[in-house]
Amino acid sequence: MPNPHEERIRAAFTRQAPTFEDARLNIAFTSSVPWLLDHVTPEAADVGLDVAGGTGIVSRALAPGVARVIAVDSTPAMIAEGRRRADVEELANVDFVRGTAEALPFASAAFTLVFTRFALHHLTDPRRAVVEMARVCRPGGRVVVMDLVASADPEIAERQDRMERLRDPSHVRMPPRGMIPQWLQECGLVVDRVADREVDRPVRQWLEQAMTEESAAAQVHEAFEAELGGGAETGMRPHRGTDGVSLWFHQLWEISVARTHPDVS
Repeated sequence: MPNPHEERIRAAFTRQAPTFEDARLNIAFTSSVPWLLDHVTPEAADVGLDVAGGTGIVSRALAPGVARVIAVDSTPAMIAEGRRRADVEELANVDFVRGTAEALPFASAAFTLVFTRFALHHLTDPRRAVVEMARVCRPGGRVVVMDLVASADPEIAERQDRMERLRDPSHVRMPPRGMIPQWLQECGLVVDRVADREVDRPVRQWLEQAMTEESAAAQVHEAFEAELGGGAETGMRPHRGTDGVSLWFHQLWEISVARTHPDVS
């Protein structure tokens, strides 16, 4: 039986595939790759897995420094775009596989480095994806998870998620700050470090990149303008850009770096 949410994800990212790496529209997203790589600490012998990797933007950046990397994603259009870019970049050690984060199509302990970025908030069972990432990671390997995180206030978090869902209907919910490292620990992993950064993003480009429907985009603008006028808090902290006219907002990103226990048998 078709999964309605999986269909929403595929529809959203089929639309977004052509602009997914367009720095004009998505500079916060594309420019965050070095921040992730700084925490991944790749090694030459690594066999990496990029979970819900989309076009493989991280896989391709990682490829020159590792033995092999596979990007797994559920949207054929994203995989096709990723393969096209890998071919252009002449990256022979990057592969693309279709599959879902909650049921990774790989054997246990198959990878030394498993990572995901901006994926968990699209999943109905994000903790299951973390369990799967831990399963396919070898003893002594690393698991790295980066995502948007929500306010600790449940009411504010729901308002944040509403804005994100208006922009992209495949959004489910952002994990609360600190939840991802908790999930990693519950999988038996050792969390070595957690870092976060606050990111300022322009509303127009954020909506344009996702090809948000006009009526939904209008609701986002109305909510942000209302908050600026003293209305209800959206949790996104909207503000004017330096030009005094454009709308901007804040996101909080969190990255967790964990490792599996070494095999001492």
